Amino acid sequence: MKKTSTLMEQYALTAFLVLTLLISLAIPLYFSLPQEVVPLMIAIIPAILAIILTALTVGRKGVGTLLKKLFQWRVGFKWYLVAFGLALVLRLTMSVLALLFGWIPAIQIRVWSLPEFMIIGSFILIGGAMEELGWRGYVLPKLLANRSFLFSALISGVFWGVLHLGLNLPGQMNAGASWLPTLLQLIGLSLVLSWLFVQTRGNIVIPILFHTGQNLFVILNDGITLHSNSGS
Repeated sequence: MKKTSTLMEQYALTAFLVLTLLISLAIPLYFSLPQEVVPLMIAIIPAILAIILTALTVGRKGVGTLLKKLFQWRVGFKWYLVAFGLALVLRLTMSVLALLFGWIPAIQIRVWSLPEFMIIGSFILIGGAMEELGWRGYVLPKLLANRSFLFSALISGVFWGVLHLGLNLPGQMNAGASWLPTLLQLIGLSLVLSWLFVQTRGNIVIPILFHTGQNLFVILNDGITLHSNSGS
């Protein structure tokens, strides 16, 4: 039993990366779900696999420790400002660059009604929390145990980015979007999220808030798309 447990612990990280990728890509490919539901499904998968693999390798106590990370709100107030400030700056920078390159005629802001904001915001927060529980709560500590920060952030970002390419498939919410900008964007976000995790000594609440914030501040990027031009 001990040998089996050790073997599972040895390959748990690999199992997480492979299974998360395969299941996340299978959902848009083989299941006829509303395109609004698919992103939430993909967001929940990392958390589910992290919990299952933790239960198999560490047991119930390990699962409890993992889930407690979602409620570690006691961190310096400045990090709350940093999380939302970085998210805001990144989204504003995207709009400014798009304006300078002539991709949009002016910086546009998408207007949500209060009910829309509350509903969309709730889904974004839940999805962000589930993704961060898996990627920063489970994967990143395992990678950092034996690897450099840069390698750990990049490898998690590559897997995280590739599985999101399922949303670029026909019939999905980002159908027709170019794969390379999507991948590079998510690798870049992984670097920021990993940096926040390390700087706050393993706290995932701050990465969750940054993750949520940069998704909410997409309202500042109205008119910007990642779709390829047919003439290019």
